[in-house]
Amino acid sequence: MHAEVTEALFALQQTLDELVVRGLQATGPDDVSRLTSIGEEFGRAGATFVAEQVATLVRHVRGAEKGAARALLRTQTVLRVFERVLSIDAAILALADGPSDAAPEAPAVPKPPPIDDKKALVPVLEELARTVEGLVSSGLTTASAATKQKLDASFKEASRLKLLRLATSLRYVGDELARFLSDSEQFSARRLAFFANRTWLISRGLLEAIAESDGPALARLLLTTSPVPVRALRLAVLGAQKRALLDGSAAFEFRMVTLDDQPSVPKGTRLLWSCVFGAKKNVPAEAFLHLPQPQKFLPKLLLDPTEVLVTDAAVTVDEHGYGRLMLGPKSTVKAGRAFGSWDELATWDRPGIVRRLRRHAVSPLDLEVELQAEIVIEAWELGAPAPNPYRPEQLVFPLTAGPLALDVVCSTGPDGRELSEALRGYGKPRAKRPPLYGVMHVEMGRMLLQPLTVFADAGPRHLMISDENIDLASLMKTLDFTS
Repeated sequence: MHAEVTEALFALQQTLDELVVRGLQATGPDDVSRLTSIGEEFGRAGATFVAEQVATLVRHVRGAEKGAARALLRTQTVLRVFERVLSIDAAILALADGPSDAAPEAPAVPKPPPIDDKKALVPVLEELARTVEGLVSSGLTTASAATKQKLDASFKEASRLKLLRLATSLRYVGDELARFLSDSEQFSARRLAFFANRTWLISRGLLEAIAESDGPALARLLLTTSPVPVRALRLAVLGAQKRALLDGSAAFEFRMVTLDDQPSVPKGTRLLWSCVFGAKKNVPAEAFLHLPQPQKFLPKLLLDPTEVLVTDAAVTVDEHGYGRLMLGPKSTVKAGRAFGSWDELATWDRPGIVRRLRRHAVSPLDLEVELQAEIVIEAWELGAPAPNPYRPEQLVFPLTAGPLALDVVCSTGPDGRELSEALRGYGKPRAKRPPLYGVMHVEMGRMLLQPLTVFADAGPRHLMISDENIDLASLMKTLDFTS
């Protein structure tokens, strides 16, 4: 039954994504028939609330009613919550030793942030919600450069009003619209539909929270965090994740752990630091790590098996011990002593992950990666890769470690080349497989692992990073910093 529900979930998600791109005004009898069939499948599986929402959408589409766009956006919302509940329950079942007798802890209620000018905010939110509903109704075929300019203006206004979560969603919608208008092969209907729905949810949710003076709802929707300044940190880098796109842009995320206790940042806190580089054609992504940051350090030093010493920075840390490292103009980043106690760091808190999953209050605004957890797998076996049925841009290597089974994901793009080669090597029958470190998240009822590092006797090997030497002289000639 689980497989059938997942297939129905994916089929409905794809159908809604297509309708958002084409627009509800372009729907026909085949679309109605497909939606009806998928809704009936949810009903047979016992997911009656999803089935009822799909039936409501079908009625609106058949009647070409004015509220059809809102009905589709509500269906997206219900489907998103259903997927999150299904996936989190599957992960708890796989990771927990057994059922828990204890009642789940109530999540902490965040403090609502101050809103400077609610009167100025309300018309902006109403206009944004109507814009998304209009986009869903007419589709992208009627969109133009003027539509993109309107979204850009809304993004700037949301940023000015410090609605950063909303601004981020708007930026993704604008980026996907630009890709669609330029007929880019990187356009993703899934991303567009997801972030359009997210923009609509935040806008409508904030309007309701403001009208009802609901402080906790405002806090959840705005999701603001306050950085904590730190004088000095001693860190070890556990893994590095690379994202390289076909246009030549690249981004890196470095996952670190603190080695000392500091005020507000206890020993063992997991921190993430990221850097992004603009598009430069024919430049290997790793080359950017040789370029100095504003703090005058080269990011490549974070790949060395040494301690990393950071001063005058700031961090944000959640209640689970995960956070971000933020560097300012006065920050310094230097290599410290060689680090050799990797075996002490190659561990994971399995019960803690289960507690976190059980405590999580599901929301339609959840991103899969927001519940990422760092894990270390020992005594593992790796199978042959196959296409990910839910993400065509990924390969999946089935991994087993005793009773634990995960899908190891690898991009089919340029950022997956090194990782794919490494995984194929570890999949050979007689390969030695050191402890494997990565980040796990749950999606479509499956546990997905993004592998980052193996901890061999000689130290960590970063699986996504090429070890080819960079010719700095040639690099500097290739890069045109004026473009």
